[in-house]
Amino acid sequence: MVTHIVIFTWVAGTTADRVESLARALDRLAAELSDLVAIRHGRDLGIREGNGDYALVATFADRAGWDAYQADPRHKAFVRDFVAPIQAARLTIQF
Repeated sequence: MVTHIVIFTWVAGTTADRVESLARALDRLAAELSDLVAIRHGRDLGIREGNGDYALVATFADRAGWDAYQADPRHKAFVRDFVAPIQAARLTIQF
């Protein structure tokens, strides 16, 4: 198993509607990707100062599945169209 975690910080002024559009697009993408075993994602609850704004945790059966996800044109389009325009910073880890 490969677990992929991403924590995003959005640019100032990012609206809740924009983030909701990203979440819906991510759900659609996840439904299309056969290499994805499971995904969870959502907004930070605002409980602690200094946290990121949004996180996703995706699980893949193996490294080949994660590599396929990273290379998939649908994933690249999602990042280009929904993430990049509002992303100020990102932190990732795979384990």
